[in-house]
Amino acid sequence: MKAVIMVAGVGSRLAKKVKHLPKCLLPAGGETILSRSVRLLKENGVSETVVVAGYRASLVREEIAKNAVVVFNPFFRVTNSIASLWFAHRAADLYDDLVVLNGDVVYQEEVLRAALQAKSRPQMLIDTSRVELADYRLKVEDGCIVQQGKELPDEQTAGEYVGVAVMSKDFVPIYMARVCDLVENREQYSLWWEDALFAIRDEFRIPVHVTDVKGYFWAEADYVEDLNRIDEWFEGRNE
Repeated sequence: MKAVIMVAGVGSRLAKKVKHLPKCLLPAGGETILSRSVRLLKENGVSETVVVAGYRASLVREEIAKNAVVVFNPFFRVTNSIASLWFAHRAADLYDDLVVLNGDVVYQEEVLRAALQAKSRPQMLIDTSRVELADYRLKVEDGCIVQQGKELPDEQTAGEYVGVAVMSKDFVPIYMARVCDLVENREQYSLWWEDALFAIRDEFRIPVHVTDVKGYFWAEADYVEDLNRIDEWFEGRNE
């Protein structure tokens, strides 16, 4: 299995806190968010990790180059994560079972294990304990995503998307073909990498399954409050 971690963004919502650092290089339990994620992936059987950097890419490369392949998205200020996935595809062989993660997610190891052990793929992680406070929301029927977005009302929201997806090696060529089509032919640079999954679902009726990680800790480092939650979780583990 291989992995791609997306860390190209500027992290503008945390600009005053992170200053010159990419979010992925903020501390998380004695490591950086990125180093911890790469380590956990390796310890759970991932043979190769590709990290797509953009903002302050040299710092990312200095941090992780010995343990992962670092790919540069030079257009990180004007593109979204689908372009980063396209650059990863151009630079590395991703045709294997594949896990894709947003690089600002700090997660309990059990969250990663739940993703890697899920039998139905492609699949995305959901936390059904988070509805009212959910950011990116998923509507689920029969264990599959039927609608998604930040504007879904609570009554249609099954839970919050965690920022992790896993694909089987026979599905990866289909996924990469759609990523390339969206970037190269349709010039949809502002899409998220997840949008290619939903496009395949809608066109080919290939279901996108979910695995619930309710009860496990995870946090997306978007705001200062998120960083405080992360610090409190690590402090609690050391008591």
